[in-house]
Amino acid sequence: MKKLLFIFISVVVFSACSDAFLDTESKNNLDSNSFFKSENDLTLAVNAAYTPLAHYGMFGLKYSFIINTLDPYIWFENPKGGMDQLVMNSSDFQDTWGALYVGLFRTSDILANMGKVKDLVKPADYLQAQAQVRALRGMYYFYLVTWFNAPIYYDETNVPVDPRIGLVNGTPEQFWNKLEEDLTFAAANLPASWPSSETGRITKGAASAQLGKALLFKHYHYYLRFGKGSTAEATVNLDKAKAALKTVIDDGNYHLITPVTKDKANYQGALLSNYSYLDIPVGNTIYKAENNKESVWEIQFNDDNRAAAGWLPGWQWGGNLLSAYFSPLGYKNQEIDPSLWFEFETAGAPAGYDRDPRAHATCYLDGDTLDWRVSSGQNKPFQSAIHSKMIVSNNNLYTGASVLPTKAFGMKKYYYPQWVDKSPNTSPINIRVIRYADVLLMYAESSFLKDADADGSGLTALNLVRDRAGMPAIAALTPAAIVHERAVELATEGHHYNDIIRWTFDSRFPNDLVKMFNGQFSKPKNLYFPIPQAEIDANKGTLKQNPGW
Repeated sequence: MKKLLFIFISVVVFSACSDAFLDTESKNNLDSNSFFKSENDLTLAVNAAYTPLAHYGMFGLKYSFIINTLDPYIWFENPKGGMDQLVMNSSDFQDTWGALYVGLFRTSDILANMGKVKDLVKPADYLQAQAQVRALRGMYYFYLVTWFNAPIYYDETNVPVDPRIGLVNGTPEQFWNKLEEDLTFAAANLPASWPSSETGRITKGAASAQLGKALLFKHYHYYLRFGKGSTAEATVNLDKAKAALKTVIDDGNYHLITPVTKDKANYQGALLSNYSYLDIPVGNTIYKAENNKESVWEIQFNDDNRAAAGWLPGWQWGGNLLSAYFSPLGYKNQEIDPSLWFEFETAGAPAGYDRDPRAHATCYLDGDTLDWRVSSGQNKPFQSAIHSKMIVSNNNLYTGASVLPTKAFGMKKYYYPQWVDKSPNTSPINIRVIRYADVLLMYAESSFLKDADADGSGLTALNLVRDRAGMPAIAALTPAAIVHERAVELATEGHHYNDIIRWTFDSRFPNDLVKMFNGQFSKPKNLYFPIPQAEIDANKGTLKQNPGW
């Protein structure tokens, strides 16, 4: 299979030296003064701005490792006394911090220097390159401010060049203001689509969706957190969030993947196509998988052979580590808690199902087929004792009265079918960062927050998501309905913990932190991750730790 994975290019800034005999030409790296001299240089630089999203610290592994382990619906293999119980230290976030700052440095450095080639590039191409970089930087800013609260801030006007100067904490306002500016610019200047040879580049819809998401999160992390939720500025912010998401809906470039006939095989084909690396055949119907019409922002991976020995996705090879760590054929480091299974509704489920079809597209149960392809060698049933570590059973974590339908609930999204063609650590499965279903649910939420969904459009959006799964419409849009629908639609996709945190700032949203985290959650400490101590040390104490850590 062939996909576009944006290549890595190293641009190293060297300080001047007064001794001429020490000035030597590096054959391995490019001095900044020898770069940005051609249109190709700009293309390479823009490509390099994408790759940190695929790095080990982000979607190459650590995003799913950290955010899903913190999710109360998911257990890590060592559930007692670890991150499941919010036992963590700052070094746990070093790789994630590093990937985000590689991304922030590259994007800001490009924006600071790309003017050098402006006269060598067609104006439309130059503008699109700038918009891509600003969309990416908006995404890096978003994760930095929502995870690390007040980390180091800079932009193209003050890119750090002297490692001897200690950097300081930015303010949340700096991050929120600049990411809105970046994503607004990107949404206005990116194309609705790219040629097939450029699949994976950011589109207008992706930038608009990320803008809407960021402004929705800002409502909680900024306006509600700092007691500004009733201000006119907060109202305007919600208006902009809702408008950005509505743009994605109204553009008509995205839609939910729906079953062609309402039977079990087609429901599963339609749902699982959003997490598969292969198109899924059901009879004469083929459900397109990666980069389909439901995918709004997708991190591209491929099955290229590794360029070097090591475990650094997005750098040393084109695949990610998720299959190696979490699939039934890998290390099986995570397992779904039974409480998620019971979150899926039983009333109104379509024919052939005992509950919401999304439950069966999320969880592996004993007896489920791992792969439809006989040629893969994995056309066999899921067996808890073989394909999971039976974390819940072995640690007596389930105390409910209901009889479980399986000995262990395996992770199914992104692991059906199994990746078996090469070593698991070159898994080519793309990660869908924003799906159209997520856009509809965020639109519903912003509609509720704005004016209790006065026009009913939010409820309509949420019910579209339910209808795709064959579940009956609900009559009213409430916080409980929003929480439930996001929990079941986006289960195990790395959204739930981020949702939990932002909802802590709004008492209307059901959010029992004591129950979720066994009484271990504390404020303000657990609202944000700790800044890695190594970064504080490297900056000689000018960078301060987050409260509680």
